[in-house]
Amino acid sequence: MARRLERIVSRTALTKYLYLRYHERRFTSASGFDRRFRGVYADFASAAAAAPRTKPLGYDNEATAGLLTEERHRIHDSDFPILFWLSRLLREDSRVFDLGGNVGISFYAYRPYLPLPQGCQWLVYDVPAVVRAGQAILATDPAPQLSFTSSYDALQGAEILLAAGSLQFVEEPLHFLRSTTPLPGHVLLNKMPIYEQPSAVTIQATGSSYCPYHLFNRRELLNAFAARGYELVHSWQNPSLGCNIPMFPKHSIEAYSGFYLRRAPN
Repeated sequence: MARRLERIVSRTALTKYLYLRYHERRFTSASGFDRRFRGVYADFASAAAAAPRTKPLGYDNEATAGLLTEERHRIHDSDFPILFWLSRLLREDSRVFDLGGNVGISFYAYRPYLPLPQGCQWLVYDVPAVVRAGQAILATDPAPQLSFTSSYDALQGAEILLAAGSLQFVEEPLHFLRSTTPLPGHVLLNKMPIYEQPSAVTIQATGSSYCPYHLFNRRELLNAFAARGYELVHSWQNPSLGCNIPMFPKHSIEAYSGFYLRRAPN
């Protein structure tokens, strides 16, 4: 329906102008869960330069860091494939590296449904403002198995890498594939904007900030993992999640994706 409407309003310069003005107002007034997007850019830097200057850029600020605090007790349909695989992968000495795990939202949401083995450790990697918010929650809601870091070096030694709706916000999302030794044996990706178009970047409005946001080409992403020895074990869709980018129908995605990739031991 949205794409059909765009074809109609694009027929004249006036209707296209009014349509874009309408979406610009919605974009700049978005709340944290409106999922508003604007524009398509060649790279992260171009998207960052095009973002409005009326709010901070990215998650490394107090207002944006606290956006998902209350979400940590909610579980969504899109979480169940991750729960399924974690229930089979976690061992007594497992170490989970939760890349972009915010204030521990996956840890807290999964905890009632996924009893962690006593020796299992869950390490959240995020930007400093988010790490501070997560540590403040830990002070009032203790979780001995949960900890936080802003250092990629902490990925070394992790058996499982989890990235649930986070890689799209990272300027170099696959940096860890080139820089980490040894690589984790298991990678769980979820809530990913994946399509068949060339990789690109858009901008998401969170309500308190604007974030450059990767759109991943499926083959390119999976080939990058295959080049480092990973095989695709399972893929799925998140039909409740997607992105509509006004006037860019080829870059709009109806359903996000998830993957479980496994790396054979050296």
